[in-house]
Amino acid sequence: MPSPTGPGPKLTLFDAVNISLGSIIGAGIFVILGAAAAVAGPALILSVLIAAAVSLLTGFTTAELSRRYPRSGGVYVFVRETFSVFPGFLVGWVWLFSNVVGGATVAVGFGHYLTYFVPGLPTAVGIVAVVAFTVAVHLAGAKESSRFNNVLVLAKVAVLMFFAAAAFLHFRGANLRPFAPFGLRGAWAGAATIFFAYAGFARVAIVADEIEEPRKNVPRATLLSIFISTLIYLLVAAAAVGAAGYKLLAGSGSPLADAMAGVGLSSGARLVALGGLAATGTVALASVLGISRLAMVMAGDGELPAFVGRVGGRASVPRNAVVIGGAAMLVLAFASDLPHIAYISSFSLLLYYAALNVSGLKALRGGARVATAFGLASCVVLMASLPRLSWIVGAAVVAAGALFYAAGRAGRPGRPGSS
Repeated sequence: MPSPTGPGPKLTLFDAVNISLGSIIGAGIFVILGAAAAVAGPALILSVLIAAAVSLLTGFTTAELSRRYPRSGGVYVFVRETFSVFPGFLVGWVWLFSNVVGGATVAVGFGHYLTYFVPGLPTAVGIVAVVAFTVAVHLAGAKESSRFNNVLVLAKVAVLMFFAAAAFLHFRGANLRPFAPFGLRGAWAGAATIFFAYAGFARVAIVADEIEEPRKNVPRATLLSIFISTLIYLLVAAAAVGAAGYKLLAGSGSPLADAMAGVGLSSGARLVALGGLAATGTVALASVLGISRLAMVMAGDGELPAFVGRVGGRASVPRNAVVIGGAAMLVLAFASDLPHIAYISSFSLLLYYAALNVSGLKALRGGARVATAFGLASCVVLMASLPRLSWIVGAAVVAAGALFYAAGRAGRPGRPGSS
């Protein structure tokens, strides 16, 4: 991407859509699909639709707020502008945390998929490798990371289309019966889990300043990315459950590759594993991008220490934020297992999207408020479907943010944005 501090070329609508797709299509479909299948069964297909509907409602609100506030910062800016500095800071804090958790999730997924190519290799090696490589790419420059992201997005979409076509050739209707072994509650729980797979649709708003005609292209990229990813997810989820059955998916950290192997397509499993590496790699790139750019915006507003957002080096990128974000992802990746990380990430995402919808209720008028109200309600319902641990961690993160804000304000009462 263009330098955040320089006048580099602006990103087109195609680039903007790829930013969102690079964030969306990754861990959810290549990694988290198994965790969602474990709680939903074949109703995973319904879970995908529910999560898509929630994403579309919130995506509509994101699009409308992006038209109103076309500058970098995303949800942080929306809440800050519609309410005040403190709630804006808390939402930005939660957003940063959710991206660290999301990055940790895909790093773990990358480690699982890498073992397909290097059997016996510890998952930890893959985790460290993808985080280190991601940090290095961002430090090399924004343009380089953008080009690399575009290539990986096209590659992983092609792999997913191959998977769907190959899996449908081995489709067995019996694998869909009973369709909802865990009831409707299971389908909702699956939707709450797989909502993580749609997380990136608001990512493009974080870098609005770097996009051509952001008032038009940010909303378009947001909604287009949701429609494209939903179509792909439905094809892949139906093919995976129909070919391999939900029980095989539920016990896997690399469900699509295992689905291919389960129907005897070992060469297909290797190709899907390669797609998994590309997909998790793009989401890791997007996570570090989001962390570094929002941290830079918040530091510029005086809400984070100035050194966090400091731009430096030949590439003119926020190097400190990039390195700190990568280090935090590594710590969390080794601190918990994949399902727990996924649940916590989904809760964090739903929490700040709920805040986004609350901002929409205040800022928007007319029919737009109806969609926003439904978006808020759907976020709350999905949050209620997640395990208690998610709520405990979420509350702790918010409390830690409030304490950090209070300490910073007490230490620097005259800082920008503190009043």
